[in-house]
Amino acid sequence: MTVRVYLTAARLAPGPPQAGDLPAERVFLHAAEVPEVWVETESAAVPAPGRAVAFALARPMHLGIERVTGTIERAVSKRTRTRVVDRTPA
Repeated sequence: MTVRVYLTAARLAPGPPQAGDLPAERVFLHAAEVPEVWVETESAAVPAPGRAVAFALARPMHLGIERVTGTIERAVSKRTRTRVVDRTPA
């Protein structure tokens, strides 16, 4: 299931993936009056809102960024459009 993870205090960073990074299939930047950054992932390990998270691009794209970090504002199932509270396996 694809989850769209909205981030606050987001940073785009160069460098190789780190242990614990979740895969980012897609990264979106919405440069509006109220800017938004969100990542879409297939990972089942998305933490709860308010937690720090790091993503690494699923494939190298040579854009000068390989990682996205931030704090989870909310996570939404792309298919059902409902909020996902915590998908971290027990």
